Amino acid sequence: MTMNTLPSLQADRALQDERNRLRERALEQANALRDEALSAFWRGTASWLGETVTGTRRSADRLAARLRQHAKLRGAPSGSGSLGR
Repeated sequence: MTMNTLPSLQADRALQDERNRLRERALEQANALRDEALSAFWRGTASWLGETVTGTRRSADRLAARLRQHAKLRGAPSGSGSLGR
């Protein structure tokens, strides 16, 4: 190895070390962003499902009330069937 190549090898090594540090930092940031995105997705999904279930339950309750009212108007006993309460 000559004296001229030693500084060049050291510079190459320093450059490679810097690239490795930048790559590691980029991977850490990418993982953090991915985790944040997944958390936001699941929070949104849970919220949407909760709203959907609540809305569906309300619709089912309204339908059951209408069916009970209809049965009452027709003279059927209010406790008949699986929807009677």
